[in-house]
Amino acid sequence: MKFVTEMHGINLYEFMLRIFIACVVGSLFGLERKSRGKPAGMKTNMLACVGATIVSVIQLLISNKTSEIGLELDMVNLKADPTRLTAQVISGLGFLGAGVIMTGGDKVRGLTTAATLWLVAILGIGIGYGFYYLILPASLMILFLSYLTKKFETTFIEKRKIKKIILEYKQNEKLENIIKEITKEKDIKILVDKKISEVSDEEHILVKKVIHFSLPKYVNSKYFFNIIKKFDSVIKLTKIN
Repeated sequence: MKFVTEMHGINLYEFMLRIFIACVVGSLFGLERKSRGKPAGMKTNMLACVGATIVSVIQLLISNKTSEIGLELDMVNLKADPTRLTAQVISGLGFLGAGVIMTGGDKVRGLTTAATLWLVAILGIGIGYGFYYLILPASLMILFLSYLTKKFETTFIEKRKIKKIILEYKQNEKLENIIKEITKEKDIKILVDKKISEVSDEEHILVKKVIHFSLPKYVNSKYFFNIIKKFDSVIKLTKIN
């Protein structure tokens, strides 16, 4: 029973505390990624952080147990490498990070998400080794600076263009979902989506909307609008500016 409540110098309650902190830290970084519509959300980041924490605790247990056996056998030099397992976590996360990196044309996406997974694993290792009094404030500072960096990029570096259209179409949920998917994929933001009118005829509901899009400078707005025009449900697309 002693082994269950106190595992070679690591109290069970201390262990559960480290797991809980890892869940919180991982979820916070996952929430930041999810709020930007990026892959690898809360659950993925939480599991990466918790997994790294558990591996670190296991490494501590192995090291402590090896030292105990060495003392019992009067073998002072009998030691376990305290970094072997955790080193594999850092390199192994590279494979998981590679899974969220996508290339398309001259654009590479997912690098920040991959780096976040790698960082979360490192934070999890620190938590597993019991340095959570350092990891918690560091995590909050990283998240805060990440928020400020994004604001700075949006304000001063990422110049976006605003395009306004009037869209007339036969009400079609599939069309609306596709537009949302395309805008998400191309990092296009819908600033205004206002319904002007809605008229029913014998077969369809005819909808007229004003939509304002915020597009990155590298996105060709003409190409984007032509994609929308090709749908059978679209009656007319008029550019306001």
